[in-house]
Amino acid sequence: MTENAFVAPEKMIKNVFDLNPWYFSKAYEEYLAFLHRLNDSVIGVHTTADLRCNELVIDFIEMLDGLEKWIDEIPLEEISEQRFGNKAFRHFYEKLCKEAPELLKNVLPSNNHDALIELVPYFTESFGNSTRIDYGSGHEANFLIFIFCLQKLGIFNDHDNQVLVLRIFNKYLRVCRHLQTKFKMEPAGSRGVHAIDDFQFAPFIFGSAQLIGSKSLVPDSYLKTTVVEANAHISLFLDAVNFINQTKTGPFHEHSNQLWNISAVPHWKKVNSGMFKMYEGEVLKKFPVVQHLMFGSLFSFERTEHIKESSEDISQISRDDSMPPVCQMPPRAPAQHGMFAFQIPAAANSSTVRPATVVESGDLRKLHTEKHPEERCPPPMPEP
Repeated sequence: MTENAFVAPEKMIKNVFDLNPWYFSKAYEEYLAFLHRLNDSVIGVHTTADLRCNELVIDFIEMLDGLEKWIDEIPLEEISEQRFGNKAFRHFYEKLCKEAPELLKNVLPSNNHDALIELVPYFTESFGNSTRIDYGSGHEANFLIFIFCLQKLGIFNDHDNQVLVLRIFNKYLRVCRHLQTKFKMEPAGSRGVHAIDDFQFAPFIFGSAQLIGSKSLVPDSYLKTTVVEANAHISLFLDAVNFINQTKTGPFHEHSNQLWNISAVPHWKKVNSGMFKMYEGEVLKKFPVVQHLMFGSLFSFERTEHIKESSEDISQISRDDSMPPVCQMPPRAPAQHGMFAFQIPAAANSSTVRPATVVESGDLRKLHTEKHPEERCPPPMPEP
């Protein structure tokens, strides 16, 4: 990157007509490829694995640790009529915006300081919105874009992918959960029971990759609180479920219906591929989320030279070679559910597998022998 090539990032998705250029932008293609590289690097790797961290990684973790200490130092303000959003968060955010350039300058190599004009906005946007006092998957995406930019600058490389996920991103999650619980931040754009989680999404992607190949833990295992508590330290997925169990009350199938449905998916590899499809449909292709994304020279809104084939859309379903053959899935529009759809052979142990109907995620639990609870969740919210 030549000198003075960096520009202050700006918002480019200003209306729904800007979504199509976003889908075919360099930023969309490169960011998704980046997530896949991070995901592949942690397949079968526990969070507690012995990973080599260089001085730069340690500096980043210590910097995030410093942010977490700020949270404890800021006193809460009295709020009697509000359920969400303690205004004391604005003091944290004001301090973050003021000190972010210096914080990043202290951890980045000196030859990359020119890039701060692009890096600082992604970093400060990663911890929530000070006006609404909310946090959601869009803010989480900004932190991942921040890491993507660092890798594009050559500060990190693919050899660092495991520590980027299991050390730096994991520490970022701790800071954000601390913010959420202390300042009672509102979930940004949450669809409640019909969302994968009120605040985060990426831990379910990377965490499901960590559990691929596990012989003792199957997707159905995370419905058992004792199993989750005992294994939260080995997977970001189970750690996220554990945080849900600690902060929400009532039956799991009521407060986290999507996760409850997904637990019936047969194996972690399909959960992982489904999470990617759901991330595209529920985050990257949702205007209320991506309208806040910023674009510069590193995260570019320019059109990609590689045009995506329609057959590579999110309607594709990956499967193991060991799984029975499946018939072609019909095209599925973004934001519709069923990203975890799979097909059931008409007859078990048969040499000929007949075409079968597709089972949507909302019906997966019916495949189990146990009866569906009598309590019924409300119907899905209409799309905006």
